[in-house]
Amino acid sequence: MRYFLGILLSLPLSLMLIGLLAAALPMPWQGWLVLQLITAMLLWMLLALLVALPAKTWQPLVALLVANLAAWLALQATPLYGVGA
Repeated sequence: MRYFLGILLSLPLSLMLIGLLAAALPMPWQGWLVLQLITAMLLWMLLALLVALPAKTWQPLVALLVANLAAWLALQATPLYGVGA
């Protein structure tokens, strides 16, 4: 169950972090879309691995939930997704 939740919660976080990177860079995101997807998949695998490593179950999952909320709030403040969209 811990692995499933770790995989489930780390996917949106990795995609939102890549979205924040796309919003922060001063270049059009369409030009490097494939690189974004590859980076998001690698980040997703890394986050899922980091959740699976510790012996305690719920602390990494709570950290993923908090990170998802923080990334979502940060995306709402960017002109690419939130304020200026």
